[in-house]
Amino acid sequence: MKQVFIIALLLLQSLSVTNASEAFTKVTYLGTNQKTISNPNAVTEMQFELEVYNLDELKNIEEEVTNNLPDDPVVAERLANERMDNLDQAKAMRMFESVALLIEWDIKKLPAFVFGEGEYVIYGVTETATAIKRFINSRKR
Repeated sequence: MKQVFIIALLLLQSLSVTNASEAFTKVTYLGTNQKTISNPNAVTEMQFELEVYNLDELKNIEEEVTNNLPDDPVVAERLANERMDNLDQAKAMRMFESVALLIEWDIKKLPAFVFGEGEYVIYGVTETATAIKRFINSRKR
């Protein structure tokens, strides 16, 4: 019985080491228009789930709404309001969600790959595979 317990304990310990990165299967990329993610398909190969946020989305929405407005202020306001009504609501909500995550996870700079629910952050990398490899290597220590 004692041997079974020791073997079970060793097995559990080895599982916790080998599966350390598996506990963090969610990866979130926080970037900008200039710092876009590269090779996002690497997450599939490495069995991670990816969410990508662009913190310049507010600027993008503003440009979308105000692009080529006429000089007449009444017509411009009507056209801008029409464009606001036609905005992709999911896109707007993701913009607010990205800002909330930035604050919640206390992200210091962009770009950032965030693993789990903010437990691990890799800064300054846009290449997905590089960020995941750094994360996995840090978990092996």
